[in-house]
Formats: sequence, C-alpha cells, structure tokens
Amino acid sequence: MMLSWLAVRPGIRGGGVGGRLLDAATASWRTAYAPCLVLAEVEDPDHHHGSELTGDPARRQRFYLARGARILELPYFQPSLGRGLPRVPHLHLMVLHVDPPLHGGTPDTVDATVVRRFLEKNLRTSEGRVGSDEQTTGLWRAVDAHPDGIPYRPSPQSA
Repeated sequence: MMLSWLAVRPGIRGGGVGGRLLDAATASWRTAYAPCLVLAEVEDPDHHHGSELTGDPARRQRFYLARGARILELPYFQPSLGRGLPRVPHLHLMVLHVDPPLHGGTPDTVDATVVRRFLEKNLRTSEGRVGSDEQTTGLWRAVDAHPDGIPYRPSPQSA
C-alpha cells in the first residue's frame, strides 16, 4: 500500500493530529491487509523546499522517522499523476510498516521482488506503462543490485 497524502492544515501542525492519523491508518491497514507493506512518498529535503501551505520537507521526514519509518535505498520518483503532468524526482520511498514475511533475505531489508512488483504496478497505474527512460532504468538498476532485499538508508543524523 502507498500512503499518498497525509496533510494537516497550517496552524495546527505539530499538535499531534498527524501522528494520531498515521497511527490509526497503519493499524487499520495492518489488520485489514496483513501481511502488508505500507509505503509513503516523502520529499527529500536536500532537493525540495517547503512553504506555509505544503510544510517543511525536513520536518516531514523527521515526523515519519520518529514513528519508525525507514527510507529505502532507491532513487525514487513519483510517477506522473496525469497526462502532461511531470514526474516528481528526488523523493524518498519510506517504509511505514512491513510484516515479517516481506522482510528481505538479509537484515534491515525489504523483499526486492515485492518492492519491484509494487513499483511496476504503480508506474502502470499512474503512467499506463513501465517506461525505459533514464529515471526508470536507474530505479531498476538499484532494485536489481539487491536481490536479497532492498536495504534501508542509514538514519539521518538530524532525525
């Protein structure tokens, strides 16, 4: 599963609403869809800058990391969400929850086959196909480099 959007209105951010929402959603999904993998697309704060409306990408990353999310070691991009709309590069693909059957074959990894199937389906659903462009082939190279499991990135020092 992919958490596409979790947003809290400016002015009430930081009050715990987002954490309660995220906790309730992931608990519900684990119950309804176990075993499952719950992912989220989160802007890489080294490449994206926020605003009052969209929030701070660094703070958003810290929010998810503080709740146990882990960043997969992949050059992830959000597929185009509609004809003529660009992809969004430089995103983190974060794991919010992974049931044990979907762990990779080595410690601190997620099953590469499951991740690849999800990414392919996400591209087909969003863009109508799995392309052979530079971004997509770079993503497959990263997935294929880890057949025993996609590793998590080391946690950022600021988390």
